[in-house]
Amino acid sequence: MVDSNIYTRTDLANVIPAVWGQRYNDYFKDGLEAGKFFTDRSSELANGGDVLYTPSYSAMSSSAKATQATVTLTQADPTKVTLTVQTHREISFMIEDIDAARVKSSYVVMDAQARDAGHEIAASLESAILALFSGFTGTVGASTTALADSDILSAISQLETNKVPVYSGQVAFFMHPAVFWTQVQAIDKFSLAVNSPVNDPTALKPKGMLYGIPVYTSPYISYVSSTTGRYNALAHKDAIHFATLALGKGGSKGSMTGTSGVRVQANYVPEYLATLVTADIVYGVCENRNEAGITIITKA
Repeated sequence: MVDSNIYTRTDLANVIPAVWGQRYNDYFKDGLEAGKFFTDRSSELANGGDVLYTPSYSAMSSSAKATQATVTLTQADPTKVTLTVQTHREISFMIEDIDAARVKSSYVVMDAQARDAGHEIAASLESAILALFSGFTGTVGASTTALADSDILSAISQLETNKVPVYSGQVAFFMHPAVFWTQVQAIDKFSLAVNSPVNDPTALKPKGMLYGIPVYTSPYISYVSSTTGRYNALAHKDAIHFATLALGKGGSKGSMTGTSGVRVQANYVPEYLATLVTADIVYGVCENRNEAGITIITKA
């Protein structure tokens, strides 16, 4: 027997609240690896300036010494590498007081979005560094094929041929996650436990090492223009230099400078009765030593 006088959800629809929860879904943030690996020259611009020169010397040639003859003079004429620090990028947003008062306090909107903005500004520097991989003269692979073991060995061989100290602890592979997980891990030599026990994919996350060289993955690895390929790389940390300018502090509601040279500041704007938050960075990147990097081209 059903009593039609019992309240249903439909009857109570106007008194059942729709509740916003205590949590909010921020987007996932990827790791920024290139800025932590390659050479940071920011400290050299701490007292001002926006262009940094680095002299580069070539190897001198030896000569046979003949008895009772003078020595043979030689010269190693230096060239210079120029690092220009003038790229200025920013992310800004403004929230009026009335809206800040309306937003549920548990969502900490201002702080959350400030952190998000700071991360995305740092990512712009990361992308600029990784975009230089396409400029290395040494190249292996093709944009239409998966990464092969022979490509990895060829990259190591070329770097050693260039007299770069591959096992100095200052050389690493940089790959797009799709390349590492669907191409490298498809090579039995690196994925089967019988060949590499520490990389057993059924029990452990594979260690990011290929032939004893660290592997960093980044979703910011660039596409090859007009194709679906990717510019991965094997590089010494001195292959790429970058620098950021010290922008200083001074926001009327506080500011902070992160380790990546990102400044986040908040300023109260009375004419709008609002708070303006800006994250910005001034950076420059350059390919410092062409022979210290090998471009590894793969399909995406």
